[in-house]
Amino acid sequence: MDDYSSLREQIGQDLDTLHRTEHPKSIFEIADDYLLGNPNLNRVIVEDIIKEEADKRGIAIH
Repeated sequence: MDDYSSLREQIGQDLDTLHRTEHPKSIFEIADDYLLGNPNLNRVIVEDIIKEEADKRGIAIH
């Protein structure tokens, strides 16, 4: 689960950056970026983390 803790932190930072620099992507596009970097990650967990972190920050993604 440590992998997902550090992933959650990275996703949060990346969402902050994306929100400041460009229009939000879809959850699937963002998840694809992480899964390409580490195919051992679970897609559903990655998408859930993205949704949770976006909600925490008030970032609208679809």
